[in-house]
Amino acid sequence: MEETEEQLRAMCNLTDEDNHVIERCSADKRRIELLAVRTLLKTTGINQNIHYNDRKPYLDNGYISISHSSNIAAIIFNPDFPVGIDIETISPRIRRIATRAFSESELAAADDDLEKLTVLWNCKECVFKLANDEGIDFRNKIEVALPTNFMLPEICSSMQNPEGKPLGIRASLYREVYFSLSAIKIEGNTAVWGRSL
Repeated sequence: MEETEEQLRAMCNLTDEDNHVIERCSADKRRIELLAVRTLLKTTGINQNIHYNDRKPYLDNGYISISHSSNIAAIIFNPDFPVGIDIETISPRIRRIATRAFSESELAAADDDLEKLTVLWNCKECVFKLANDEGIDFRNKIEVALPTNFMLPEICSSMQNPEGKPLGIRASLYREVYFSLSAIKIEGNTAVWGRSL
C-alpha cells in the first residue's frame, strides 16, 4: 500500500455503502486499508460490493476474506466455498503471545523461529476466520502441523513467480474440521490462505 488515499479513491468505484464505511474511520491508515481492498476487487475483476456483518466481510455472490499488514493488503475470493486469508509482518512481537496462542508441540516445531511462529499465527487466524466463532481458544482448539521440511517460498510484491510452490500446511479445529492451507513470504510478511476440507 504505497498509494495515497486520493490515488486509491481514483482507482476504485466507491458505492454509498463504501463511502459510509470509509468515512467512519478516523485513522488514515485504516481508510487506506479499506480503499486498497476495494481497489484490489476492481483490479482483479470481482465486480461486487463488500458488505459487513459484525465486521466480517461478505459478498452477495461468492466468498471473500481480507487481511492487512503494515504495508500490504490481501484478499482471497472463491465463488463456491468459504476461504480465509491472513497476512502478518514478521516481528519479534509474536513471541509475546506465543505461549498463549500455541500448543507445546507447535512451539517445539517452531523452535523460536520468527518466520515459523508467524506462519503458525497466520494459520490460526485463517481457521478462526473460516470457523466464524468468536470463542475459539487458539492454543487448545486449533491445531497446526508445520511440515518437517518447512521452507517458505518468497514472492515479490510485483507478483513475479515465487521461488517454489507455496508451502502446504494442515490444520484442524476441535479435531473435527480440517483445513488445507498454503503459505508464502512477501516483503517481510508471511501470508497464509486456505479452506476447510
